[in-house]
Amino acid sequence: MNLQEHIRKVLREETQGIESFLTQIMKTYPETESFIGNIESFIKDSNCKKIEVTMFKYPALGLALHNGVLFNEVIFKQELPDFLFIIFHEIAHQYQYKKYGDKKMYEFYLDETDVKDASIAMKQIEIIADEFANRKVREFLKLGFISVPNRKTLSVYKNVPLNHFEKLITQTKNTIKSKNVSSFDEISEIFYNMIKVNTI
Repeated sequence: MNLQEHIRKVLREETQGIESFLTQIMKTYPETESFIGNIESFIKDSNCKKIEVTMFKYPALGLALHNGVLFNEVIFKQELPDFLFIIFHEIAHQYQYKKYGDKKMYEFYLDETDVKDASIAMKQIEIIADEFANRKVREFLKLGFISVPNRKTLSVYKNVPLNHFEKLITQTKNTIKSKNVSSFDEISEIFYNMIKVNTI
């Protein structure tokens, strides 16, 4: 590693909240201690800026935004393979943000995008994240990190109807318009406040 690369590595933002998240994983699933570094590398390589575990208002298990990931605290009640699937699915979205950029990932909620087209694209992004998560779980199985004989492949979004996405996109567009927001940070905050239980 040359000096410039070293400086870039030192200056690269660490994922806020990752240490407490990894500690919580090992406390809940002690068997992960031997491969927690693999989980950490996977998260950090996605350029995920922040991880937060919180109580959700809705029965979603995670929310991926351009500036981090929120996990519903109930994920720690899942069996380890399903827990890992949820983590890998949401972090897959962070890789999508890294690859396509914030604008591409938020274009569903911008006025110029047709709701029907946006819902098709959003469903495809979710299906890809499911596939990505399943591949990662299979990789961990092959490496011997987890052992689940005859585990079924999870397909959370494959059978979700398009009108579910259309409704979500329409509601979000209306909220964005009513609040007169335009920046990615402002859109992200709308989602954050929409899903997180305010404990104050």
